[in-house]
Amino acid sequence: GGGVHGGPGPPPPPPDDPDSALAVSLRATEAAAARLEAARRAHGTAREQAAAAQVRAAEAARRLERAEEAAGPPDGREAMRADLLREHAAAEEAHAAAAGALAALERDAPDLASLQAGHARAEAALRAVNDRRTALTRRIDEAGAVVTALAGDDVEAKCAAIAGELEAARAREARLAAQARAHLRLRAALEEARDAARDAYFGPVQQELAPLLALVHGQADLAFDSATLLPSALVRAGAEEQMDALSGGTREQIAILTRLAFARLFARRGQHIPIVLDDALVFSDDARIVQMFTALTRVAMDQQILVFSCRQLAFQDLGGARPLVEVRPAG
Repeated sequence: GGGVHGGPGPPPPPPDDPDSALAVSLRATEAAAARLEAARRAHGTAREQAAAAQVRAAEAARRLERAEEAAGPPDGREAMRADLLREHAAAEEAHAAAAGALAALERDAPDLASLQAGHARAEAALRAVNDRRTALTRRIDEAGAVVTALAGDDVEAKCAAIAGELEAARAREARLAAQARAHLRLRAALEEARDAARDAYFGPVQQELAPLLALVHGQADLAFDSATLLPSALVRAGAEEQMDALSGGTREQIAILTRLAFARLFARRGQHIPIVLDDALVFSDDARIVQMFTALTRVAMDQQILVFSCRQLAFQDLGGARPLVEVRPAG
């Protein structure tokens, strides 16, 4: 609530001038009237607040009365409170269990978008089956119409003729199958014989070539073409390098080493064939050409090798005997 605080205060001292005294008296009167009006408004506000407080108090009293009626007699309220607390705890446990069950259902529930997509796919498949069934029904009807139209055109005789043709075709198929099996057996036998002949031919050559090839290319092997009987690839570290992909120096070295291997093979059979190299090893680098000289020297220990070259500086480490031509005057 509000109100007017403080008194009017001590009166001012009376002025000597009557007019001044009147003015002072008027101002004091106006101030008193203003304070009175303020007091009246404060009194009205206080009355309204008091009335509202009475209403709230009455409502509170009614609620208290209803609460006391609901709570029952005072001596049983403690037992009711304990029951309510137990019911509250049970309700909380039930709520926790329901929340856990809800979480489990949400976790295990299938994805709605996936279910909708599966449903749409099933509907599309069903429509496709229905369309297929409609098309087949139409084709059956058309076939029935054709059969009906051909019923008077000696269909039985045509069926018998077609059956005879089918039997003849089956017999011809059996004969062709037998011929195919025979051809396959012949082909397998020819391939086996070819492989055996190739091994008999290339095996000794590979045996003679291996130590020579190791001098120049280390742990390498040479593959031969069974059709042309020529080197087809250089095998290094399990990878085949076709002859066309090799450098000119490597191809040149392989060609010379292969000839040396064949010459050694013939020499072991008692057929000594001279080896003539004319302007060979023109593409080999310095390291490889020295290794090739070693291979030539190894073979030359058992048979004759003639090397012709105009590159005296490059072949100065070849070794061997150089021919000497001496011109003497006649007489």
